[in-house]
Amino acid sequence: MLDAVVARVLGVGALVGVALGAFAAWWLLRRILQPLDRLAEASRAIAEGDLGARVPDPPDPELRGLATAFNQMAATLERVEQLRTAVVEDVAHELRTPLTSLQGYTEALADGVIEPSPEMLRTVHEEIVRLSRLVADLDQLARGERDPRPLARAEVDLSAIVQRAVAIASPELASRSITVRIDDAASLPSLMADPDAIGQVVSNLMQNAARYTDDGGEVVVRVRAQGGWIRCEIENTGAEIPNTELPDIWERLYRVDHSRTRATGGTGIGLAIVRQIIESHGGSVGARSGNGRTAIWFQLPSATA
Repeated sequence: MLDAVVARVLGVGALVGVALGAFAAWWLLRRILQPLDRLAEASRAIAEGDLGARVPDPPDPELRGLATAFNQMAATLERVEQLRTAVVEDVAHELRTPLTSLQGYTEALADGVIEPSPEMLRTVHEEIVRLSRLVADLDQLARGERDPRPLARAEVDLSAIVQRAVAIASPELASRSITVRIDDAASLPSLMADPDAIGQVVSNLMQNAARYTDDGGEVVVRVRAQGGWIRCEIENTGAEIPNTELPDIWERLYRVDHSRTRATGGTGIGLAIVRQIIESHGGSVGARSGNGRTAIWFQLPSATA
């Protein structure tokens, strides 16, 4: 009888142990596989085009790290797709406007509705120049990212480049009663940089400041040496940029105010080119906006650094 009782107890204990082990194994597998199933489901959703798919954070730290990495990847893909769509739409708009004007003029000429005049030909030429500038800027951005050209570095006097860019922009600014002030240090170390590229950077920033400064406003250019770096900042009065959009102004074809930018002729490419050139020189860019003023700056290592 004792043997039978022991055998029965052992049998029941074994069954209970197997049942508990099976339940524990099922619970662990469910705890692990459920988040993985959600991850696989979200992956399929993204593959089908739903870039807003995300996975909730699982309780396990290891799986939580995987879920966080997946959500970050999905957010990046969604952002890239939004930028791609915006680029296509903006390029189509920028091409459509001058092409529509050119089509109207050429059709009117072909039908004999109007006679060619210097004013009309000047307008056609301006639209062609606008198209050429857009194509050239897009081509420069694409080539710079795919196959950066070697930099022809030489000693560069940034103050002289700033003075030249201001002199070029001065007639347009004066016609709109915009004052320009240069605030630079008495003596600055030189840069080891590509003179043409840095000249394009300063020119783009001056054009950007002129475009968004209200008539009767002010543009201030500051050049300073700070701990082995030379910093150039161009500040203008006018409409502010929301802080949430400041990081995006460096993206190609990005516009803070779409209608205003198109009306003033901007393409949203100039700052993207500025960032590309400065970063290829080992520098950095930035922006701030508030109190009715917006400042765009870049800094480069000095030749001695």
